[in-house]
Amino acid sequence: MNDFSMRSAGSRIPRVPVYLVRCAIATLFVAAVVAAGGVLGCGMAASPQPPSLKLPKPVHDLAAARVGDRVTLAWTAPQRTTDRLRIETPVRFEVCRRSTTAPCKKVGARTAAPGKAAQYIDKLPARLASGPPRAIVYQVLALNQHGRTAGPSNPAVALAGAAPPPVENLTASEIERGVVLHWRLNPAAPPATSVELRRTLLNPSTPNPRSGQGLPVATEPTQQTLRVSTRSHTGTALDTGIQFNRKYKYVAARIAEATVGGQRLRVSSVPSQPIVIATRDTFPPAVPTGLAAVPVPASMNNGVPEVDLSWLANTEPDLAQYRVYRRDLTAASPVRRLASKNSTPIVAPAFRDPHVQSGRTYAYSVAAVDTAGNESSRSAEVMATVPGP
Repeated sequence: MNDFSMRSAGSRIPRVPVYLVRCAIATLFVAAVVAAGGVLGCGMAASPQPPSLKLPKPVHDLAAARVGDRVTLAWTAPQRTTDRLRIETPVRFEVCRRSTTAPCKKVGARTAAPGKAAQYIDKLPARLASGPPRAIVYQVLALNQHGRTAGPSNPAVALAGAAPPPVENLTASEIERGVVLHWRLNPAAPPATSVELRRTLLNPSTPNPRSGQGLPVATEPTQQTLRVSTRSHTGTALDTGIQFNRKYKYVAARIAEATVGGQRLRVSSVPSQPIVIATRDTFPPAVPTGLAAVPVPASMNNGVPEVDLSWLANTEPDLAQYRVYRRDLTAASPVRRLASKNSTPIVAPAFRDPHVQSGRTYAYSVAAVDTAGNESSRSAEVMATVPGP
């Protein structure tokens, strides 16, 4: 029986509003999705994620340096875990040491804040601090709160074996060209060693007169290192990099180097006792040269006689001025210093003396003065006779 005949027979199917049908269909769809464990939304359904193990990233910048019987290890603590989560608490580290063939054995532990520098000093046992040079390898492991690690750091290699003897009786003295350093020669030191001198500037803010008048104060690094070969030296070194009116500290150490497994390694002796020296500029400039005197008669200078002086310029960077001296040979007067016009310093290598008399003979000399007030000896005298009227 078709739908028309049923309606016409009086057995009508009750009409259901369209909005109720649509609502029922939507409800069934939502229930099916929920029963299937899905998530209703505009995007794709996300797969479940495993919980984070909070493993710190392995260290990648481990470095090792040996001084005496101690090896200093330095590295940077990681800031994030292997799954890129930020580390909020201090990181624990295990430090291990091994030879080139043996397994890595734990020698110590450290804790460091995330992203901060960490350090560990390993005191070598007697068997590793003596004998021929050989390599030892260090690694560190960053641990989570359960003692698990994502892997060891990069290997850092140090040199085992006997360290060279320390530098003894280090002294310093000042000369015009710099600081001379002396130390006692040690016949027990291996011939292939060298001496390393480390200079530290203790008062970098002190003005430096050697910068020259009117020029900015010269700057210099706080620390510098000078290497001296021991194959031909006599226990002496000259440090020409110093500046006057500064205070320096020097420390010396012997350095031995060896190539192990194709890698150049070094071991330093225990540092010497430090010495401090305060440099002072007590050295005058060079004596001016090339002094010449030209007398000018009054008839050629508007009725005023004079003597014109000139000389070669000094080349010192801290030169401040020149001073001119004169003797009146005719009157047998002693040497006296001449002042420039308005008593301003004589900064150019020339001077004009208008205070002379016709017919007299004068002897002139000149000296150089630096910014520290050190005056050179006077130059050789030159004589000038002022023509008469």
